[in-house]
Amino acid sequence: MAPLTKITFLVIAISFFLTIPSNAFDYTLKTSLSAPSSLPTPKTPTTPKPQILDGPVQKVVVASQNVPSFVKATMVGTMSKTQEFIKNVIEKRLALSAKMDHYRKDCLETCKEVYGDAIDAMKKASQDVKSQNFYKANMDLSAMYSYIETCHDCVVETKENDLAFQNFEKWAKGVASDCLDKVSKEYYKN
Repeated sequence: MAPLTKITFLVIAISFFLTIPSNAFDYTLKTSLSAPSSLPTPKTPTTPKPQILDGPVQKVVVASQNVPSFVKATMVGTMSKTQEFIKNVIEKRLALSAKMDHYRKDCLETCKEVYGDAIDAMKKASQDVKSQNFYKANMDLSAMYSYIETCHDCVVETKENDLAFQNFEKWAKGVASDCLDKVSKEYYKN
């Protein structure tokens, strides 16, 4: 593939992820991890927000042979959405932690930490595929998946049915699975 074509492809793929509206997830504090009933709750729109990122990420590059470009573009978008989730959900809930039991607070702190670790794993996976080290990329993508699962386990232990976390987790695991599939095929092809 010509260098100009690769750059064009990468720009299109990154644009896809960065143009996903920030309202793809409903970040309002609705669950019991949110503000206690004594505090005013934020106004929520009467129309339900679309859940654009339900399930695996839409396949931008179905037939492409350029796995490194696909994984890099996917990781850039996923890192951005993960940072957004940390800021708009986890940190806002931690700000209300004075009214929250210590199990929920510890869970939110754990999720913030492991999502940060997942971002680091995404950065490493991007570097790995760029250098054609598909074995290491596989390990880093697996680590990303594991970090997300750690937060899931924590939320389940608090016996919360938290839709914001469930939707984000489902989407992020779909992204990781899709990238793992492509990276694994590249590894075994070589």
